[in-house]
Amino acid sequence: MTTLDPQLDESMCHLDKLPHVEWDSSCPESSRCTFPDGLSPLECQMAGHPFDGVKHTIGMLRRPNGHVLKPATKAILGEREIAFYENLQTSQDPTTTQLRSFVPCYYGTTELRIFNKRTKFLTLKDITEDMAEPCVMDIKIGRRTWDPLATPEKRATEEFKYAESKRAYGFCITGFQVYCLSSGRLKKFDRDYGKKLDAKGVVEALETFLNITPEKPACRQLITKLLSILCQIMLFFRTQRQYRFYSSSLLVAYDAQRLRRCPPDDEDPDNRIESSNRTDVSDASKEIATSHLSSVASVPAERTAKRSRTEMPANPLQRSVSLSTGFVETIDNEKLPNQSGSCSSDAKADCRLYRPSGPVTTETKYECDWVRVNMIDFTHVFPADDDGSLDLNYLEGIENLIKLLKSFISRKLDRENFCIGVKL
Repeated sequence: MTTLDPQLDESMCHLDKLPHVEWDSSCPESSRCTFPDGLSPLECQMAGHPFDGVKHTIGMLRRPNGHVLKPATKAILGEREIAFYENLQTSQDPTTTQLRSFVPCYYGTTELRIFNKRTKFLTLKDITEDMAEPCVMDIKIGRRTWDPLATPEKRATEEFKYAESKRAYGFCITGFQVYCLSSGRLKKFDRDYGKKLDAKGVVEALETFLNITPEKPACRQLITKLLSILCQIMLFFRTQRQYRFYSSSLLVAYDAQRLRRCPPDDEDPDNRIESSNRTDVSDASKEIATSHLSSVASVPAERTAKRSRTEMPANPLQRSVSLSTGFVETIDNEKLPNQSGSCSSDAKADCRLYRPSGPVTTETKYECDWVRVNMIDFTHVFPADDDGSLDLNYLEGIENLIKLLKSFISRKLDRENFCIGVKL
């Protein structure tokens, strides 16, 4: 069932009354388009086709209320993605309920008349809402990006695109934008840039996106927040056997303005990594907060101090250890769970899960969290086979992404230890 966007009157269901997007024929660029109802092109769109009056391509739109409109221009694929979101809203299946935590909020569909044709849009939550300087990266997960229905021609095309980065890491970067801390300038890197990236280029792209330079190493707070969300998604894929995700992406966003205000790591009150353990990356990773999967994925849990419970302030983020579920994991454990969904005893012993003691409110989410990750693009999601296996294609990509982010922390710790040694 497709729902109607509440911001459009029901009388607009006829083609001649649909709000219309018009181009100035003398200047086809999207900047010269006229959009109704306060709509405007989504400036931080990192993948897919943008608005183009010459090629008649339709891009994403943004409303000032924090919603974005994603076009469903291809009938079959568009309806498949709409059905995916509709099912997420209504399903009571435990796996689907967990998955709902990782995707943008869905508000139904709306329609516009573009190029004199009726075009349907999905209405979704804008991941960059309230961000002053949004840095956004689209990361397509999986070495295989073609689905079971792909023709041989489509399969060959997909295997050729982003081949080097997919071969090296099982994911590819399709585009990103970043506000550089040093200059304040906005830089954009499109899909043509992403298609040229090899293994080394992927690392350099991530460094650029995270504002890592020789003069300014990685911000541990930023990377820790990213890892806390990504590990929740990884743990979900280490247990779910219901879906296969092809050509699906992770949309990663953070606010560069908030990054500017982050104190140096040695002055960060939330940085509780003991100096005696800094030579070991695994000790650093133990500080990564991984909330329980039942909490909202876009609201990463904060790290807590290594203190006893009696010393904790009111309503703290309490650390707990779960040994009975398949979600037990430590970031340094590279082993997949067995087919029953449980992890090894060694993994359980090292695992630490961080869980809020109270519910996470919407106010907390949008006032305090400046780092967000959403799973997006579900036109190629299919039911899993009956063999009960994991989606190893997706797992490989997200695990390698996590390893790369961890390496930035490792590099920073090595540098800090070297500086300490020089001073001594």
